[in-house]
Amino acid sequence: MSRTSIAVVISLGVALLVGFFGFGNSFYSAAIGLDPSFFPFGEVMQRIGATFVPDIGMTAAGIAWGLTLVLLCAIAVFFFVRSVARTSAARVDPTRRNFLTGTATGAAAGFGALVVGGAAGVVRAFKGVGTGGPGWSDAASKIFVPAPYTHPEYKTEWKGSRIQAKRRLGRTEWPVSDIVLGTGRLEGELGESVGRLALERGVNYFDTSPDYAGSGSEQAMGKALAQFPRDQIFVATKFCKPGGHLPTGTPVAEYKQAIEESLGRLKLDYVDLVHVHSCDEVERLMDPNVHQAFDELKAEGKVRFLGFSSHTPRLVEVANTAIASGRFDVMMLAYHHGIWPEMPEIIRRARQEQDMGVVAMKTLKGAKHRGLENFQPYADSYSQAALKWALSNEDVSCAVVSFFELQHIDEFLYASGKPFGSADAKVLRKYDQEIIGSYCAPHCGKCLGSCPENVAINDVLRHRMYFEDYGWEKQAIEQYTALKHDASPCLNCSAPCLGSCPLGIPIPTQTRGAHELLTIG
Repeated sequence: MSRTSIAVVISLGVALLVGFFGFGNSFYSAAIGLDPSFFPFGEVMQRIGATFVPDIGMTAAGIAWGLTLVLLCAIAVFFFVRSVARTSAARVDPTRRNFLTGTATGAAAGFGALVVGGAAGVVRAFKGVGTGGPGWSDAASKIFVPAPYTHPEYKTEWKGSRIQAKRRLGRTEWPVSDIVLGTGRLEGELGESVGRLALERGVNYFDTSPDYAGSGSEQAMGKALAQFPRDQIFVATKFCKPGGHLPTGTPVAEYKQAIEESLGRLKLDYVDLVHVHSCDEVERLMDPNVHQAFDELKAEGKVRFLGFSSHTPRLVEVANTAIASGRFDVMMLAYHHGIWPEMPEIIRRARQEQDMGVVAMKTLKGAKHRGLENFQPYADSYSQAALKWALSNEDVSCAVVSFFELQHIDEFLYASGKPFGSADAKVLRKYDQEIIGSYCAPHCGKCLGSCPENVAINDVLRHRMYFEDYGWEKQAIEQYTALKHDASPCLNCSAPCLGSCPLGIPIPTQTRGAHELLTIG
């Protein structure tokens, strides 16, 4: 084999490695939607990538960085192979030293390196070769189609639906609409339009947070709210930053700053309610700093009421502590049909012992109903049936559900003021039959003590649900990656957890699948 041929083979091998590990990893991470700061020279690469592909739908920095690596490799291959080809030609004919000698060979090798490197990157990113996971090819069908949440048929009878009933939000004395606006996915012009129309149709409470849509929710709702008298809308936000929850021990000044920043995005002088967000531990619920911050903010006229939200295995402990403390005006808890039987008693005690307002969340029980093939004859009425079930408990002040399309306003508000009947019960029974073995009740925690590796089984399955059923691929992967104990031990485990789920979920199968689906290569 000639020196030039050897140089070409070596160059293509290097290009394969650069493409596989460089472009492949960058492409895989870009598809997740990681922040540009994740990548080397991320902000610069983001500007470059966005210039060429402004609507790529993923982090342009990752694509730009990966392609730059492959391109630089191809250029290096061109010069290297051309140099070797020239040297070889000079040995055969010392008089042959023209500029074009070896150029064609170098160009062919460079192009080959570009193709090999690009192909290797695509194989790693989409097929998952070398990542320990399936890659993006299997997930693409779930990502690039509408999330199974909005019914494909827009029923004529839904159109023009309005709030038909109000209830008292506990000791806040607020006459709250029975169905209220969850804003987790609202942002931009569409988010503003959805928020504004919901408020026009009689919704008078919305729940937002700094970490919803990267603070886009607060910004959109601030614009929507500007068109309504402030004293007609009850606004709830969270002690939170756009990057996540504020942990136990956060300084008082930082808690207060988070609310100040929320007020700026919402363009408000005050919010009605601030929650200790997604609270899964008593220490964070009762953090002296958060309570001091709230008291100071209330004295300054920037907040009115204190609440907490929870949908975790420690919900009972957190809720009981909150009730006993007397500190909280509102509680927002996971509550839906077929839920753990102790929940109604917790809600009753909150209302009777402390006159707390109770907001039911996670009301659509995983929102799997649009994608269940055998459930399609019932799917058009599922959301209304689920909301009516939650509201059939007179101790529930209101039911919050995520609106992120204009159709949701008509579809969900159609349930307002309507009683829960036998036809609704039939729909919910069918739904429960269809999701057996796949739905993890987020507050249960019965399985956790069975795992010797302390895998956060409930969180693992919740993030899988976000990915597969909600269409929240980016958030699911980011939150799974942040888990202290992910499902990697499940790959080689004797499965002592099997049979520990009261709902019949085959835990090892579900957690292993979650790890393959949500793991970054």
